Amino acid sequence: MKNAARYLMALAIVGWLPVSKSWGQASVFGQKKDTYKFGQTAPEIPKKLPEAVPGRIHLRDGRTLEVPIAYVDYNKIVAVDLSTKTVYTPLEVSSFVMKQDSFVVLKEFKVAVGPDEQEYRIAFVQVGAVGAGLGLYRFRGTMRRDDAVHHGSMSTFNGSGWGSGPTSYKSDVTEYEMTTAWVLKRDDSPQWLSLPKSGGALRGIVEPLIADDPRLSKEVKWGALTTDKLPKLLNEYIADKKAGLN
Repeated sequence: MKNAARYLMALAIVGWLPVSKSWGQASVFGQKKDTYKFGQTAPEIPKKLPEAVPGRIHLRDGRTLEVPIAYVDYNKIVAVDLSTKTVYTPLEVSSFVMKQDSFVVLKEFKVAVGPDEQEYRIAFVQVGAVGAGLGLYRFRGTMRRDDAVHHGSMSTFNGSGWGSGPTSYKSDVTEYEMTTAWVLKRDDSPQWLSLPKSGGALRGIVEPLIADDPRLSKEVKWGALTTDKLPKLLNEYIADKKAGLN
């Protein structure tokens, strides 16, 4: 069953299975949970900001701001100047850079984590690799989670004394929590695919995409592939394409 599911996912992403032209329909995971309605801007500034790092913001009106940036959520960043703090949303920003990381605005895509799935009309995403007909992006933001798991510790008695041990439980209510996920898309397909973090399922998706590059195909087939390593791998594939090596 696992091999069959992996095969179907790989076929869908390389374009050998028909997929709906409507991004709002179910993905190859067969999930459709919730559509987030992003309409109004969110100008309020949180009382506690994440650390601001050196950056550059490219606004849609043509201006460029060299300013430290605090990334708050998929729909909000804060420019932290010496005397002022200004909120910017994807409606006002075309792209921005934080240290070495580049971010762009992505429209109409979906994120799936476990059984939960949410569709986003517009959001900031980090660029992983773009080229050779592929786009890899890292989403980080609040997401509806029906399967939210909380971790903590609990007191235990082992017969001779009290101690503590780890415990976890699933929430019985719908929550919105900060989530990170990698999403992948082919230029010639309307299908967005949320990637598993590692293992054979990830390998089954990536192998068909780089099958025309013998060197990288060998690395994927025999190496330990994770989404953390995927940007480097796909950027090498794109470079090989441009150099005519595959």
